[in-house]
Amino acid sequence: MSTIDVFGLGNPLIDLQAHVSEAFLKSQGLEKDRMYLVDLEAQKQIITRLKEIQATIVSSPGGSCTNTMIGLTQLGARAAYSGRIGKDEYGSIYKEKLADTKVVPSLGEGNGATGSSLILVLEDASRTMNTHLGMCQEFRHDDILEDILKTSQFVYIEGYLWDTETQKEAVTVAIKKAKQHQVKISLTLSDPFCVQRNREDFQKLLKESVDLVFCNQEEAQDMAGTTVTHEALSIIAKDVETVALTMGEKGALIAHQGEVVYIDPLPVDVVDTTGAGDAFAAGFLYGITHGKSPLECGRMAAFMAAQVISQLGAHVQGDLQSKLQEYLKTS
Repeated sequence: MSTIDVFGLGNPLIDLQAHVSEAFLKSQGLEKDRMYLVDLEAQKQIITRLKEIQATIVSSPGGSCTNTMIGLTQLGARAAYSGRIGKDEYGSIYKEKLADTKVVPSLGEGNGATGSSLILVLEDASRTMNTHLGMCQEFRHDDILEDILKTSQFVYIEGYLWDTETQKEAVTVAIKKAKQHQVKISLTLSDPFCVQRNREDFQKLLKESVDLVFCNQEEAQDMAGTTVTHEALSIIAKDVETVALTMGEKGALIAHQGEVVYIDPLPVDVVDTTGAGDAFAAGFLYGITHGKSPLECGRMAAFMAAQVISQLGAHVQGDLQSKLQEYLKTS
């Protein structure tokens, strides 16, 4: 019997979030809605500039997979998380704040800087991430506790983990162990640039190992080599049991064993899109690990995404379990 619903593998980052103008973004040579991998010095230079204009910087435990695991525990699921942090101030803060979320830790530690992501949010709620991976890049297979992994229903993997050979090896070992223990595999494609860098690896992974894949329109199209969304969905669905494809304000498409359902978006005043895809994955994974249909999973996912984008930050405030039950009763 499983004791963990979802075991996440990803890049543990401290999120540093600030609201800025488009002029500020342009002054730093950045495009909105993109994720940049930067060195620590480049990130510090932007932070210095933010302090000069007296912008407020808010910190929280982050990283795409972290956000999803926290969303799961907020819904009442049992989640575990593995990655590598540094033996520094950010690492201590990360561990302390992760513990508060009830996510079971499986964290490695190294002598270097904990990863961090400086998230710049514009008035239209779009965000630009400047990420220094730090010790995330040295994530190793022995950071993953097999005693926890083997009790899980699903492993959930960030596509970002293909950025270094060490991370890829860790994921490869985890997938092998998961299969030995009949644990299902889910993957998020993470970012269009991530797909472009690792398309061949991802194609092989989908064909051989993945049961459930999360992607947005651009990622799906890049993955499938087409600009037609439904065609991309069909191509990807040939290799995996379930595809959850998000389309922003246009809703989402869920393909499951040859059938496709459409998920309506929830009407909401958008404040900040940070973590929307992560929250969507949390809602879907909660549903699928609790015996729900693809349609029900998609509705839970859309609810979670709506909750996140209606407030500042990647973690929802308030009693999510009660809010979800009320939504399901009245919709």
